[in-house]
Amino acid sequence: MFDDGIYEFAFKARSETAAGNGDGLALLRAGTILGSDRGGALFTGRYEFDPVSAKATVHVRMQVPPEGELVTGFSAGPEGALIDIVGRFDEVTPVSTSVIEVAGEPVELKLTYLTPPPN
Repeated sequence: MFDDGIYEFAFKARSETAAGNGDGLALLRAGTILGSDRGGALFTGRYEFDPVSAKATVHVRMQVPPEGELVTGFSAGPEGALIDIVGRFDEVTPVSTSVIEVAGEPVELKLTYLTPPPN
């Protein structure tokens, strides 16, 4: 299970055609996610933990700003873009890793628990 708190997330493109990386912060609380990366993308979503499999599933909608470019090479264009992302984590806090698909490209994602959420 993910502990409620503030997490750093680091991501890295894993394809032959893209080699970017980045990071950001996210607040996970009571099954919800809110975050942003350094490039200005905003993330909202939810997470759930399956106690039988001991795996966590994350569902996030990423809002990419106009002219934003992802580490995968995807360009949002003048209108920006909305991208739905689903990830599954075999291990959870304090450090969790997964490979997710973002706009059709694999991205390695690492979540690191930093601190409890503000009151």
